[in-house]
Amino acid sequence: MRDSLLCSIISFGLLANVVCGQDKPGDDVHPLLRQAIENRKKTLGEAQNYTYTEQYRSLTFDSNGAEKLKFTDTFEIIFLEGAPYKKHVLHNQQPLSQKEQKKEDLNLADVAKARREHKSRGLFHATFEATLPLDQLATRFHVAPQSSEDIDGRPTLIFTAVPAEPGDEALQRAARDGTAYRMKLWVDRQDGVFIKIESEVIAAGMRFEKGTLMTYEFKKVNREAWLPSRFWFKGKVRYMRSDVPAIAEQTYSGYQKFHAESKIVAQ
Repeated sequence: MRDSLLCSIISFGLLANVVCGQDKPGDDVHPLLRQAIENRKKTLGEAQNYTYTEQYRSLTFDSNGAEKLKFTDTFEIIFLEGAPYKKHVLHNQQPLSQKEQKKEDLNLADVAKARREHKSRGLFHATFEATLPLDQLATRFHVAPQSSEDIDGRPTLIFTAVPAEPGDEALQRAARDGTAYRMKLWVDRQDGVFIKIESEVIAAGMRFEKGTLMTYEFKKVNREAWLPSRFWFKGKVRYMRSDVPAIAEQTYSGYQKFHAESKIVAQ
């Protein structure tokens, strides 16, 4: 069961907010970085108009570091009762078994009913998204511009960010607050958006343990929306009082503008 939950635990989640807090960037923040922080909220709104395909690859290890479980899953992200839903369609590049398909069908109907009735599905239906505190860059981090670099022919400016308060005690507080990250951020000079983000957890005590690495990459879709293209994870996930070592990758494709609402009618 622990391994089967890994896909949900270390999930990027296209429509999940990858920023924390409500802090507004101050006047001392670099204008291009301020624009990128503000544009993230706009991008999340634009993403609500798209369906897409997510492919998930995962490799987990046992306590001795030996490979334990390797699998791939493919999902179609659709709109269900006005909200995104991750529909499981393939496992290890094969159609779901009869048992798995029945489980998926029941889950979809269950989610649809809960959303219509505005009910929570409980603790064991929760997911834990991989989030970064981008909204707190201006208040909780020391941020500095570095060099320029072209990504896919687009000029970017690179920033580095580390927790603003020095010392071990401050770092422990940052871990409790979910801000103990060292980050490198590429911002598109023309559109003022994050095009790539690399992060490292630098203190113990967070859901993702010290030394965990995460990379986020975005691309421009239909010349209008910057949406995720890849999420990569290497590290340990804290779950049920134990650490799950894993390497995972999610890639996103097949973006399509969506104008109608998908509804499931309970039988």
